[in-house]
Amino acid sequence: MNKLKLLMVSISLILASGLASAASISANATLQSDYTWRGMTQNNGDASVNGGLDVEFDSGFYVGTWVAAVGSGAEVDYYGGLAGEMGDISYDVGYIKFDYPAVAGGGSDFEEAYLGLGYGDFGLSFASGQDGADDNIEVSYGFGDFGFAYGEYDDVGEYFYITYGFELGDFAMTVGYTEFSDDTSTATMTDDEDAFFLDITLL
Repeated sequence: MNKLKLLMVSISLILASGLASAASISANATLQSDYTWRGMTQNNGDASVNGGLDVEFDSGFYVGTWVAAVGSGAEVDYYGGLAGEMGDISYDVGYIKFDYPAVAGGGSDFEEAYLGLGYGDFGLSFASGQDGADDNIEVSYGFGDFGFAYGEYDDVGEYFYITYGFELGDFAMTVGYTEFSDDTSTATMTDDEDAFFLDITLL
């Protein structure tokens, strides 16, 4: 039995060593003047701190988690997917769960399957809401340090972002403006919104 245990431990160590050599681990931390998502404030217009941890494998597969302060207490995201390139086209396909632990019964939790495509400075992403959640489609374009994105969040509304990014010492800075237009025919989540924001990310 002791030999069997020793063998199992040895195999586990070998596998762990192989995975470690084939994977990279990264972390991120950001201070936001207003955490907005698809044009909508998630923290009642107040500042928010967020951070995440990602594991990326040489094959292109990745898993990660991300946590942010929101109006309901906290948002915890869990995701995994596959990213890579095919010729001049980049792709990212995966699945994400948005979890709000402070909301009783998981009433605010939802999940999405997503696909992102990129060609040069252009981007296109589609998120398919699961179990009745809304879908989202977004197009984006980057020109130098500037970025622009426009999205339609199913029956909720439409939004756009304009951003400018630069580095300052050990920090990546993003300043921007976002505007959200409520789909008044069916939406019940929010009203029209607009906001200027500043994101500060530790490099």
